[in-house]
Amino acid sequence: MATAPHGKSDLQKLLELVADPFRDQFNQNSIVASVGSSLITTAIIFIAWCLIRPYNTIVYAPKLRTSDDKHAPPRMEPGLFAWWKPLWQTKEADLVDKIGVDATLFLRVLRMCRTITGVLGLLGVVIVIPVNVSLSKKVYWVGAPRDPLTMMSPKIVFGPGIWSQVVLAWLFDAIIMYFLWVNYKAVFQLRQKYFESQEYQQTLASRTLMVTDIPSEYRSDQGLERILHEIKVPSNADENCVIGRAVKDLPGLIEQHNEAVYELEEVLAKYLKNPDRLPPSRPTCKPKRGDKSLPKDVEVDAIMYLYSRIDDLEKKIYHIRDTVDSRDAEQYGFISYPTISQAHIAAKAAKNAHIKGTTIQLAPKPQDLIWENLGRSKSQRRWNAFMGNVFFTLLSIGFVAPNAFIAVFLSDISRIAEFWPAFRHNFYGHPKEWAFVQGFITPVITSIIYLLLPIVMRRLSKWQGDLKKTARERHVTTKLYTFFVFNNLIIFSLFSTLWEIIVTIIEEAQKKGTEKPDIWNAILKYSVATKITIAIFRVAPFWMMYLLQRNMGAVLDLAQIFSLLWGSFSRKFLCPTPRQIIMNTAPPTFDYATYYNYFLFYFTIALAFATLQPLMLVIAFLYFMVDSWLKKYLLMYVFVTKIESGGAFWRLLFNRFLFAAGFANVIVGIVVWVQYDVSFAWAWVVPLPIILILFKLYCRRKFDEKMYFHTKTTDRDSIIAGAGIPKLAKRRNEKLRTRFGHPALYRPLIHPMVRKEAQKVLAEVYHGRTNTDNDSTRRTLYGEIDLDVMERGRPGKKLGLDGGTAGVDFVEEAEMDFAVWKHKPGFSEEHGDAYSLRGSVYGTEGWTTPGGLRTPGGLPGEVGGSPRSSLDGGVGLKKLTGQHHNFGSRPASPLSTVFTPTEMGGFGRGQQEYRGIPSGPGAPSPSPLSGSRPQSPGSGPGSSLPLHHHHYPSQPISRAHSPLHTTPIYPPSNNSHLHGGGGMLSTIDMNLNDTHSIHSSSGFSGHHGVIGGTFGGSSGDGTL
Repeated sequence: MATAPHGKSDLQKLLELVADPFRDQFNQNSIVASVGSSLITTAIIFIAWCLIRPYNTIVYAPKLRTSDDKHAPPRMEPGLFAWWKPLWQTKEADLVDKIGVDATLFLRVLRMCRTITGVLGLLGVVIVIPVNVSLSKKVYWVGAPRDPLTMMSPKIVFGPGIWSQVVLAWLFDAIIMYFLWVNYKAVFQLRQKYFESQEYQQTLASRTLMVTDIPSEYRSDQGLERILHEIKVPSNADENCVIGRAVKDLPGLIEQHNEAVYELEEVLAKYLKNPDRLPPSRPTCKPKRGDKSLPKDVEVDAIMYLYSRIDDLEKKIYHIRDTVDSRDAEQYGFISYPTISQAHIAAKAAKNAHIKGTTIQLAPKPQDLIWENLGRSKSQRRWNAFMGNVFFTLLSIGFVAPNAFIAVFLSDISRIAEFWPAFRHNFYGHPKEWAFVQGFITPVITSIIYLLLPIVMRRLSKWQGDLKKTARERHVTTKLYTFFVFNNLIIFSLFSTLWEIIVTIIEEAQKKGTEKPDIWNAILKYSVATKITIAIFRVAPFWMMYLLQRNMGAVLDLAQIFSLLWGSFSRKFLCPTPRQIIMNTAPPTFDYATYYNYFLFYFTIALAFATLQPLMLVIAFLYFMVDSWLKKYLLMYVFVTKIESGGAFWRLLFNRFLFAAGFANVIVGIVVWVQYDVSFAWAWVVPLPIILILFKLYCRRKFDEKMYFHTKTTDRDSIIAGAGIPKLAKRRNEKLRTRFGHPALYRPLIHPMVRKEAQKVLAEVYHGRTNTDNDSTRRTLYGEIDLDVMERGRPGKKLGLDGGTAGVDFVEEAEMDFAVWKHKPGFSEEHGDAYSLRGSVYGTEGWTTPGGLRTPGGLPGEVGGSPRSSLDGGVGLKKLTGQHHNFGSRPASPLSTVFTPTEMGGFGRGQQEYRGIPSGPGAPSPSPLSGSRPQSPGSGPGSSLPLHHHHYPSQPISRAHSPLHTTPIYPPSNNSHLHGGGGMLSTIDMNLNDTHSIHSSSGFSGHHGVIGGTFGGSSGDGTL
């Protein structure tokens, strides 16, 4: 074995380094220098942000462009510090409407952390520090430390003076419980207002129960009704029950379809980057894994192959959707009540009943469900939960080793040279280069690790069986907090002590001969409590500087450097697709799990050292004060909440704050025990954790039930309950089936998006669907007739007839903005309830105009969510001349009317039809009893669920004669016979729940006259 110059072997030196890997990070001089540089950097970044912000609203205020009037933040002046005024003037009552309950709760928790650390910090400066300094001055032994940090702490205080720590522990816990109590009441009021808000009252989820783990004999609509009757609450027999249906491989097919669309967009974006000068050779690719129609290693024309793959996948998807009712029933279902109070009373009564082995709870919003987990059995979810916890425990313990080695070697690369002779020569030969690497390698690697951790925790929580995305986020927060406290606080602070304990145990166990191993006495002789106390005082200065450096992290969040640079870089040096450009302009979603974990971790650090180093509280207060304003700006102007939970995070946060207080009590108890061991002063700390537990139980009994069940009957409930309209019950059943059906059954498929300037040349390179076939019974999402989209200004001219590219969305440069596409399928689902609740086809209540007309994909006066302010001056789809419309609408009664647009700007001759049944020559006769849609190929007699169908080519590509089978690369050709398909229509249904007068919006008033015999008046408006 190699021997070091000082006589120690490499193994001995390695063990010494590993025994205390973080010692260099406790060097106060290096810490002060690091903090100084970070504070200067923070100030520079903040000033730069103030200068750039007024000129880059896409990054620093995207919600000003994308939010509606109710949710839009206040306007800001272009001044350097103009952002401060709206932050100061916007209070919590206004924030609820602007940013939602979850974001408001986040800011309230941040302010609570600021308040608690501020009050405790003030007591620390006024009382604790003077007491510690006066007691420390009484110590006279030789060599006693006299540095300021030691004098301000009880590090050298022994004897009766240590009673001050006990008194402070009681006082601090009382203050913490007081502020937790005050905020618990405030959150309770937030929840009550959330239940009574218009948005919650109008959602179907608010009056729906979700039933899981249904036995096989009850897996039907009638079986759910039998389970419903077991709930011991009054019932009017007006509930609606829907069982879930197996979708099997449908979600996977849709995912493959979306991936193929994204890949085709990327191929077209690169190939058509300069439409006037196309590359000499067409792009090629290899067939996808799982595509058995072609050899794996064959190079094929990428454009034609991907188009053919998209077309095949769409056919498979629609066929499965058509036969969904003939598939097996799933073990979950939904029960809808006419009123919110009835649903909540039933959920409360069935909370722990487990009727027939089921679990009954309030249904979340459909977009909140993790659908694949609903089909898993209870035993499988329990096993996955157990194994997931085992994996998480192993991960947390196993991370100790790499964390220690990162601290040993990456923090000082010269140590690698000591143990690696081959690297030693290179290291000393290029000192400047390795000094540069040293400066960024550690933060880069640690940043990557902590960016990957939330991803790992999310996938783990999902695999464990979480049924809701919001519940998964809460579990991710719990896992991250546990991981950080264990690895970054406990192990980091006590690693050297734990290492020495392990070495002592090993040496004792290896004793031979007459000496018998006595591990317990060896540990007692080691004085574990004393060693832990020494380590705690030793590590305290590092955590002070650590919290000081967090201010730079807060300012970096505000700067949004990656978003600022990536958008410009990708447009200038890459070939982004229109979809990617649009998504880059969307407000990012806020990662509550990660940020809550950081705040809880910082608060835990501050409390852990609150009585031992009071300056820690002052530093934490400065951080929370700064970040409370910065995060308020980000949540008001930049970030959106992906799925609103109504403040469901609170109970988790409350428990973690109590844990932090109890953890601080344990530290105080250890210090008191070590430094005043002749008395029972430490025993006075023991009741504190017990008091915290009792406080938790009291708050749960006082608030929790009313926070999660809204059993109060409102005027709206009374009106609905007294109406007893059969049509409303039938309509609720239709809504329940579609809103809480699996999104794979109802969510519209996306289509390729291409730049507008490439429209002419695209017809030569891409032969997608056209609207030239003669299929007159094409259907959209719920069985409506798919009408051809007409060219603007050319009555009777089908859109895309000349170019043969109606299956592609053409987007002009000015329209590559999320504000135009925010309610469209493929965009609204991933960017928050502020858009999905009003634009997503599934899981929404849709939009209703003042007159009752419903625009299925967008806002009143819009088609598909894109604004059209007038015939001539509107923006949005007016300019999307090749737009492939793919809209869906909510199911309606048989009295709904379908209109045929003669052009994009308005409506002409009315054509009244039964929903889903075309009129005209050759149309099938509607059933006078059911009003159901005609059956399509692949649908069975039992298929009663309205489904979404697309238009396929009149001359589809034959696999047997496809060029894919004749040559490895598609030859560039025009192949006009491959053109097929057509645009999808937007249907308008009548809202029978409303009795308002119906007025035409700006998008519907382009032509005068009577529409379908329902409207009258020269202006095109009228009353129902």
